[in-house]
Order: sequence, then structure tokens, then C-alpha cells
Amino acid sequence: MARFEFDYGQEKLSFEVPDDNLLSVLEPKPAPAVPLERAFAEGWEGAIGSVSPEGLFRRGQRVAVVVPDHTRAVPTRKLLSLLWERLKGRVRAEDVTVVVATGTHRPPQEEELSHMLGEFRSLFKVEIHDQERCEEIGCSRRGIPVAVNPTVLSADRVITIGHIGMHYFAGYSGGPKMILPGVCGAETIRLNHEQIVDPKAYACIYEDNPIHAEMREVAKMVGVDLMVDVIQGPQGVLKVVVGDVIEAHRAGARFWDRYFQVQVPKQADLVIVSPGGHPRDINLYQAHKAIFNAARAVRDGGMILLIAACPDGSGNYVFEDWARRSRSLSDVLEIMKQEGFKIGGHKVYFLGKDRERGIEHFLISEMPDQEAQALWMKPVRGVDEVLARARARYGAGFSVTVMPHGADTFPVF
Repeated sequence: MARFEFDYGQEKLSFEVPDDNLLSVLEPKPAPAVPLERAFAEGWEGAIGSVSPEGLFRRGQRVAVVVPDHTRAVPTRKLLSLLWERLKGRVRAEDVTVVVATGTHRPPQEEELSHMLGEFRSLFKVEIHDQERCEEIGCSRRGIPVAVNPTVLSADRVITIGHIGMHYFAGYSGGPKMILPGVCGAETIRLNHEQIVDPKAYACIYEDNPIHAEMREVAKMVGVDLMVDVIQGPQGVLKVVVGDVIEAHRAGARFWDRYFQVQVPKQADLVIVSPGGHPRDINLYQAHKAIFNAARAVRDGGMILLIAACPDGSGNYVFEDWARRSRSLSDVLEIMKQEGFKIGGHKVYFLGKDRERGIEHFLISEMPDQEAQALWMKPVRGVDEVLARARARYGAGFSVTVMPHGADTFPVF
């Protein structure tokens, strides 16, 4: 028997798969972890598409530092510390505002803020982005109104801190995505994301992705001066990319592809997947990234078992509402036709695409069964229950692929 231990919330969950049924274990490619301090120094000294970063700043300037919220597994406090070490001789603490890029997520609680920011919670002014309190600065080339956080707009210098990884319709996270959707208005975000039905609005598509192209355009309109993005694997930090929000981010995406796009020998009958523990499985809205990647490794008519704690439940009202009101991709498309695209509905759209392929979604979580069922999940108590179902459906020779870090593993053929 092959034994596995998955991260599950703040804890671990162990299970076994018979050796004869194990088709593959999909993990990011091995890469040496680097101490964050060293990775930051290398990124800072080798800034991409930018002059010496220190030269951008001078005393008296107002600086906005846009940081990820509580749903992102980013070492924000440590990155802020390393950044401040290089800027404190040029910038006054009272001139720095940290803007938490919530996008469409709920605001972080005080405990979460303190954990994210540490001593910088009190050293700097801290603002939680409010998508309803933004200023319009014009329109994108496509004609959508662009509304942005006023603190970011009024700053003399804008820095973004984030992480680079796969995003299932924006192509990649980090970089320009810290501005749109991170600190933009609700309607700007909605209109950008409604392009999800375009086939090129898909994971790991960069240049031709219409959603990401508009994100890059808005980042330029805002005028991001410096990007600091971390690339992490299960073993730790691999790289910190510093520099121009477009050029450096593009280089970081290429680096990510090298290690996190993983060849799949064959699609399996059953994929057992974890997003990678907290905070990647804080709710089903976040954990869905693991389902998306697992769907690439499972055959039509197959099964996906998601192991995700989801203590916050669905994580998004629209996601839950659309899931309760639909049971198929055609239902989702009809809601979209009648009501227009809404943030959160895109998760149900992708679940609907899985259903079109005959894929069943099973879930081990902390959610009540009724809530999980309303979100198109079939709640189960343990892995053995799903293994037994796979054996009954596909026969004794059923195949299993295991993905311990599904949110960071992109299967390719």
C-alpha cells in the first residue's frame, strides 16, 4: 500500500492507496528551496525591467504598498521587512500605507491582519481595500470603466507584493493581478472577469489571455513602480522576482512553468487532491483551484476527491447562490445570460464544465453535508469510501492519481 499524508487545514490527513491502483503521484518538479532573504537579495539586485529599485524613492513621497489578503499563502510580513530594510533610509514610515488587496474577498479580521503584517500593522497606516470606494480614471481599450482604490491612485510610488502561480482564467496570479482585481472597483472587476467565456481566458495562457491583457493594461494606467513577487513550492521559496510589473512578472511566469507544469502519463479514473492546506483550503472558493487542476488529470466520466477543510464554507455568496440555483453548465450559462456575469459565478461555470465531462466531485471537509451538496460536492467521511466506489464502478484495476499540492500542480500532456 502507498501511504500519503495531505495538508488539511492546519492539520494532516493520512490515507493509503493500493499499489496496483496507483497510476501516478503528481508533484511540482524538484527545485532547491532558497532562504527568503537570499532570494529577495538576488531579486532586488537583479531587478528586471527596472533601474536600481532604491533610486525610485525619495524622502517625502507617499508610498502605497499593495499586499495580498488572508487567503494567500504569501510571507507578506517577511517581504515587508526585507523591503523596509532597503527603503527606510529613503522613505518615512508615516508616508507608507499598506493597502490589503481584497478584490472581491471578505475583509480580513484583526487577528488575520496581525498575522499577515506583524509589526507593520502598527508601523504603517493599513487600509483594507473597499471595492465600493474607488475613483474612476478612464476606460480600458475595450471600453470598460476603470475604477481604482483612491489611496493607490494618490500615492507618489506604488509597490505590489504578491506571488506568482497558475490562475485558471487569468493565466497567472501576482503582478498586474494585484491591481485588477486586487484594488479595483466591483464593476471593473466584473466586466474584466466576464471574458471568462473566451477560450483563451485560461490557465497558463499569458500574452493572448484577454483577461490578463486587460489586467496588464490597468496596471500601466495606475502606474505601478515596483513589483515584488515570490514563487513558492511545497519545499519553500524558490525565487523572488523584483522589477517592472509587466516584464518581471512575465519572466516569473516562465520560471513557474518550468517547475509546476507536470507531464501526465495518462488520465486516471480517480484523482485524489489537496489544495495544500491552510490558507489554500480556507473555503471552497479558494480550494477550487485544486479541483480545476485535478480535472486535467482525470478522464471523462471519472471522479475527483477533494480533501480540503473549508472552515469558511463556500467563501463567496454568488458562488453559493449560483450553485444552489443550477445543476448543469447550461443552467449556469442561462443565469449568466439573464443576469450578466458575476464574480463567484465563474466557479460554478468551471464545475459545470466538469459535469459536462461526466466528472463527479467528492469532498472531505469540515462543511455540513447539506452545504457541500448545495455546492455540487458529494460529502464523504474518508478516502476508503471513494476508493470503494471507484472499484465498484471501474473494476478492480481502477487507476488513481494523487496530487498532494493540487493548487500548485498544473498537469499537461
